[in-house]
Amino acid sequence: MAEADEIRRLPLNALRSFYLAAQAGRFRLAAELLGVTESAVSHQVKRLEQMLGVALFERRGREMQLTPTGNRYFAAVRRSFGELLRATAEAAGSVDQARVTLTLPTSLAAFWLIPRLGALQQRHPEVNLQLLTTNRKCDFARENIDLGIRYGHGDWPGFHATRLLSEQLFPVATRAFMAKQRSADAATLVRSAPLIANTLHPGEWEEWCLAHDIAPPPMGRALVLESSELILQGALEGIGMAMGRRPIVDRLLASGQLVAPFGREADSAAGYYLVRLRGEPPTAAARKVERWLMAEAALAPVGRPSGDEPARMRRRGRVGVR
Repeated sequence: MAEADEIRRLPLNALRSFYLAAQAGRFRLAAELLGVTESAVSHQVKRLEQMLGVALFERRGREMQLTPTGNRYFAAVRRSFGELLRATAEAAGSVDQARVTLTLPTSLAAFWLIPRLGALQQRHPEVNLQLLTTNRKCDFARENIDLGIRYGHGDWPGFHATRLLSEQLFPVATRAFMAKQRSADAATLVRSAPLIANTLHPGEWEEWCLAHDIAPPPMGRALVLESSELILQGALEGIGMAMGRRPIVDRLLASGQLVAPFGREADSAAGYYLVRLRGEPPTAAARKVERWLMAEAALAPVGRPSGDEPARMRRRGRVGVR
């Protein structure tokens, strides 16, 4: 009976208001989701704070920020609601019809994941995969994200990270662009040919050149673009030579739309990691997506860029074109 009394005293409406307000960061957005007024949400949260005897939010400008205690409480409430939702879905017989939200960089989505989604749908038609493509670091808890693919070194506090894809970088261009160049020497080409630089990886040309004992090129005349998608489009249009990054560029090499004229790679210290919040077990559907992603990554080509002939090494460590 004591447990029944405790359950009866649980402020379920207040907990729901707190949960959605913590996710949204604003009482107004939580009110819209609940179909009530902003003052009603504020009242429910204040009631919960009075019951607990602690402050859960603090106002910063127009947004409400969780206090340290609020953050800890939100994590516990989120886990509890997650378990309740999973149990409800299982009881209703729809546990496998779960939605899975995956966030990943836009370039990896466009060039690596989306071409493979047909295979996922055939293997797991019951999974409703939603993609959140962005280069920002998302708040998994507030944005209800199940899984992510992050670029970096795998050291994100609060996350379980498994290396998914390694990365290599090397120059790429169209065959037509390379046919117009007067020199077949890598050191000469990177100093004389039009180059495309990526603001997300400002030192990539220097990194590749130093890995191949080539003097870094002057970048003052390079065309500077803001993403891997844009630099690859620039290369495809024949504007210049871009730094390709595997696995993003693999399909363009395999199709012959681009070539890797120097045929050698520089391994990047960073890579792509499959991540999820530490301490929160994935749903059955999310586990299926995890296993499928790892299997697809294991099939990724390794070694020399596909579609290119072996590189011919010249004296003083320089790399020759085909």
